[in-house]
Amino acid sequence: MNGIDPKWVMWLGVAVTVEQAIGHGTISLTNAIPATWIPIVTTWSNLLAFCGTAVMTALSAYSSSAKGPLIK
Repeated sequence: MNGIDPKWVMWLGVAVTVEQAIGHGTISLTNAIPATWIPIVTTWSNLLAFCGTAVMTALSAYSSSAKGPLIK
C-alpha cells in the first residue's frame, strides 16, 4: 500500500476539530474539569490543533490506494 490510509487522516481531522472547539471556547469546560485547569487545557488544545492541522496537511499530500471511510 502506498501512502496513508485515509481513515487515519479522517480520525486526525475529528480530533483536531474537537481540539479547536475546546481551544476556542465552543465547548464549555465549566463544571467538566476544575476551573484552575481550564486555561491549561484550552492552551494545550490550541497547540495540539495547530500541530494536528500541520500533520493533516502533510498527510494529504500522500496518495493512497485504500478506500476512504465515506467512499465505497
